[in-house]
Amino acid sequence: MSFSQTVKKELADVRLRHDEDRLLLISGYTLAIASLKYVKSGGWGLRYVSECAPAVRFVAKLISQAYDIDQQISVTVHQRLHAKNTELTVFGRELEKLMLDTGFATLEPDGTRSFTRRLPEGLENDHACRAFIRGVFLACGSVSDPAKGCHAELVIKDELLARTILKLLADKGVSGKLTIRKSTWVVYFKEGEKVEDFLTFMGAGEAMLAVSEQRMLREIANNSNREVNCFSANMEKAARASAAQVEDIRLILTEKGTDCLTDELYEVASARMANPDMTLSQLAELLEIGKSAVNYRLRKLAEIAKCIKLELGIYTEY
Repeated sequence: MSFSQTVKKELADVRLRHDEDRLLLISGYTLAIASLKYVKSGGWGLRYVSECAPAVRFVAKLISQAYDIDQQISVTVHQRLHAKNTELTVFGRELEKLMLDTGFATLEPDGTRSFTRRLPEGLENDHACRAFIRGVFLACGSVSDPAKGCHAELVIKDELLARTILKLLADKGVSGKLTIRKSTWVVYFKEGEKVEDFLTFMGAGEAMLAVSEQRMLREIANNSNREVNCFSANMEKAARASAAQVEDIRLILTEKGTDCLTDELYEVASARMANPDMTLSQLAELLEIGKSAVNYRLRKLAEIAKCIKLELGIYTEY
């Protein structure tokens, strides 16, 4: 089972605490993926197709509880893609009531019915909006495996519905973005915190915790990698500096000997030659002087070496 299906199973188990939430969830599911289908035994019906069988069965149960309506459920397998789709078709006595209640159809002022879609009423309430968005997600939503990244989206065919959902969520403090993918509109959430906010709003607490845990693990790993990279860079820089210091000291001793060095410079030079891998702090501890003093004396040795190189016609970049 994919992580998306796990999330949908969790959402299907969430208790609907208000009577109107059942209709709003059905409405979100219907507006997202329902289409008209002719049924030989019962005239026209509404058709829902999804890869998530538990979500289809859950919505079918809600519809049967609210309406006197017939249902057909079938499973088809796409031979080339190896995808299994569950199809729900509802038809019969209260089909028109279902279409009008969910916003799939509209009753015009002259009493005629049109298939101008509209949102159901009451979405300004948090619980109502949550139930509606939950229905949309059950129909066309997905969440990436949190171990691989943070991404959630709703793939919607109707631009107006997509923009309306984006605004509904924004009004509830859940910030998403909108893009076009082929012939569909995609409301998506990319950053970890926004995915967590989206899951929390819908009531998928366990899924939110799974995303949060993986996000924290990635942050720890990234911080660790940054620290390792920084440490490696500093060690490489220190190694290059130490090698240059040893080279300068050797040049001084070869060309001038120790007579040109004060006792303090000779002490530092000897310590560096004997301990080329030590850091400045370690040299300072060894010589029982301050780190700044060690650094100052090594710079003085570098200046002496530079003068010798100029005398010998050896040009350097420092």
